[in-house]
Parts: sequence; structure tokens; C-alpha cells
Amino acid sequence: MLSFGPWVERVCSELLSSICYEDRFFGELNVTQKTSNSSILTWRSGPGNITHYRVEVTEGDNMLERNFTTEDLTFGLDSLTPGTRYSVQVFAVKCTRDLNPQEDTFYTTPNKVEDLEFTNVTETSVFLNWTKPAGNLDFYLIKIKDGKQISSKTEGKDVRDLIPGNFYTFTVLSGVGDNSTWSEESIVSRYTKPGRVSDLRVSRNTHHSLQLNWKKPVGNFSFFWVVATFDNKQKVRQKVTVTEVNVTGLPIGSKITLSVTALVNDNIEGDSVTIENYTAPGPITDLKLNTTDVLLCASWKNEGNSSSFNVKLRLDREKMDKFEEKETNVSEITFTGLKTAAKYEVTVYAFNGHLTGQPSNQSKFTKPSPPTNARVSNQDKSSITFNWDPPANVGTITYAVGISSSFWGHTVSERIEDKISHTFTGLKSGTKYDFQVQTVADKDLSAAATVSHYTDADKREISLSMMCSSAESLLCDRNTTRESVFLQLKAHFNEVLGENIFWKLENLEPK
Repeated sequence: MLSFGPWVERVCSELLSSICYEDRFFGELNVTQKTSNSSILTWRSGPGNITHYRVEVTEGDNMLERNFTTEDLTFGLDSLTPGTRYSVQVFAVKCTRDLNPQEDTFYTTPNKVEDLEFTNVTETSVFLNWTKPAGNLDFYLIKIKDGKQISSKTEGKDVRDLIPGNFYTFTVLSGVGDNSTWSEESIVSRYTKPGRVSDLRVSRNTHHSLQLNWKKPVGNFSFFWVVATFDNKQKVRQKVTVTEVNVTGLPIGSKITLSVTALVNDNIEGDSVTIENYTAPGPITDLKLNTTDVLLCASWKNEGNSSSFNVKLRLDREKMDKFEEKETNVSEITFTGLKTAAKYEVTVYAFNGHLTGQPSNQSKFTKPSPPTNARVSNQDKSSITFNWDPPANVGTITYAVGISSSFWGHTVSERIEDKISHTFTGLKSGTKYDFQVQTVADKDLSAAATVSHYTDADKREISLSMMCSSAESLLCDRNTTRESVFLQLKAHFNEVLGENIFWKLENLEPK
């Protein structure tokens, strides 16, 4: 370069300095094609001689800045974090200086939730569980097919107020703070549990069937399973669409557990409602009674599985409402402390719960105990009054009394009731009578209490004279001969009369 005073010479190819005016930049920044980890920035060109553009990206609240330069009017951002807010500034660079920036803020698309599933499904609620996706998000949105929407801050939500047995589709999305950007949908569908039936009741109990009725549950259902269980095993299973069923093929006199379950979609079961009841008990058969003098043992048979029996014992001639009652779970029972020689009626029936079977009745006498201490309280020439003590623990009792004379061949038998004395009349005087008394129980007789006694004698004297002749001189006059004859005569009378009647033989000495 040459310079002469104010004159200056320069090389023509040398750049000359100029004045750079700061223009306003109206780039109209746009963010498009947003994904979970990328987006496209576009803007209009800046004014004048723009050398390039500087892109400044700030990630979320971390203020993590990234700077890029480009000479294009578009720029692709990648390796972004899903569900994150980004602030973008685009500066047009002119004369090495930044013009005013164009700014925009956007969210990357959050990732969809993972492992969406149901837990704890009830009649009116389901609990949704899922796994938080990679990246960031602010909340979750749960959409229900009926239009209801619920937000959640956690990876799970209890959705309530649903209809039992209804089919629901649940859609879960990840969302960010400005509600502008949502993830892809995660969808699950299923039925809520059907409701429980109500007012389950049993009627028309027969030997082999039960009538079952109920009210349908709230909500939806397809059909009902009715299950009858007995002997700890499931035996009868019926599928019905109505609210009643006659359950048949059941064992007689058995405890039956019945359950009704509503189902939907063929395999979604609600909670079962259970009731216990019984088939009607069978009749009592082959009732047998065995007795002693103070106890009665009853045994019987019963068709079916009845495990409870009612046994009533009533003393004959007692009022109908006066009885002893027992319950047992075996087919025999013993009553003790009974009255001797008494007629008892036994009634047995099987029962299950409130159901009773056909009863069976039998009557039998207890064995008779013997009376004791038979004795005579009075006698005269033609009658004898006998007394005795009754056996212990008697009620109304019948005695068989009898009197006999072996000499006269005279026998009298009578039945008397509730007396402990009896007078026999029309007897012969001076006669020994044998008395016996027995307790009577139906056709059974006890051992006898006995006593013997004489009627008073109506005495008459008879004189006998005996002639004695002998070839031997003075034999008949000897005392020894006379005594021998007397003894032979006495032996003869004793053989003929014995002790059966009153008699007395005396030897009168000749005067």
C-alpha cells in the first residue's frame, strides 16, 4: 500500500471494513415430527448476510444446555429423553453476533407404560398395575370405555364404581405437564366379577330333592352354577339361567351344602353364596324294645344318613304331654330308673334341622319285681286275709294272687290292682292253705312271695274203740301192745291227713 499525504492506495482484492446493522430476526421457529427421543426444528431465514444459525437446547429443569450450529433452516434433534420438556432458542448469527433469538418449548413424547395388568378384581372395582416406562412423565391417564377418565401419579390405580359382571376396556397413557403430549396407548380388557345372589333359600324338602330359590345379583351375568355337596364330596352340579332349581338325586336324610355362583363370559365367577339344609329323614323301622325291671333299651333302624334321633318315653296312663324325651346320634338308647311292671310307650323319629321323619311307636312292660313279706293278718273258719309288701318303685300295679289246698284239691286265682292285701272266703275250716302273690307285667309274672296258714278249726270229737284178739294169752292187755296199736293208728291218720287239715289223735285210757 502506498500513501502520499491524504492519498492512500490499497490492493483491490483487500476486504474493506463496513458497518453491520442489527436487524430484528423473525424466524417463526416450529417444532415438528416429535417422537420420544427426537424432533425437527424449522425456521425462516434471518435478515441480511447471516453467516449461520446457532441452536441452543435446554433440557428440563436441569438447565442442561446443548449448542449446535447450522447454515440450514432446519435442524434435527436426536438422543432426547422421552417425556421431557425442552426449551429451544435459534439465533441468527450476523457479523459474528447473535441476533435476537426465536424461542419455543416442547415435550418429547413419553414412552408407553409396560406390563399393564389387573390385580384384585372385585365386583365393582379393579386395581390396575403397570411398570413406569423409561424416561420422564408427569402423570398417567386412565380411560375407561364408558368415557370416564382418571389420572394417577403412581404406577397403579384402584378404579371404583364399576358395574358387576360388566366388560371394561382400560387404556393407560403416560402424559406430560401441559397435557399436550401423550404416549401410545396400553390397553387391557376384562370383566368385573359378577355380583352375589341374594335371598338364597330352600323349600320343598323331600327325601331326595330340595327346591332352591334366590334373587339375581346386581349387574350382569350369563348363568348360574348350582352345586350340591354331601359326604364332603361334590355330587351334583347344575347350570341354570333362571333363579330357581329343583336339585335332585340327593341322599335321604342327609346334610346338603348348596352354593350358587353367578358367572359371566363362561368362566368369570363371582363369589358363591352358600346355604346348608337337609333332605327329609327316612322313617324309623325295626323298632325293638328290651326291658329289665328298672330299665328299657330301644334300638331301631333308619334309612339314610340321619344322625339325630328324638326318643320319647311315656308311661302308660300318664297324660299325653307328660313324657321323658332324649336326643341321640346313635340308633339305640337306654332309659333307667323306671317303674317296675309298668307299660311304657316309646316313640322314635329321625330329624335333620327342622325336618322330622315318620315316627315309629312300640310299647312294652318293664319286668316285674316280686312282692315281699307275704303274711296273714286275719283268719277265721272260712276266710283268710293275706298282706304283702309291694316291690320298690311301682306305679299302678297288678298282682296275681292264689290260694290252694292240696287236701281238698281246691285252688283259687285272682288278679287285683293296686292293693297289698286280699281276703279269700268260702274256705274250709281247719285247712292249711298255701298262698302266693306275684307281680304281673303283661304276660310276665315275677317270682312269688308265699306263705301258708290254717283256717280256724271247727273241732269235732270222734271216739274210736278197737277190739283186740290174740292167740297169745294176755297180749292185748299189755301196755306195749296198746301203745304199738296207737302209734300205728296215728301213723295212718298222718299219712292220710298229714298237715293239710287240723286233726288231733289222743289215747284214752280205759276206765
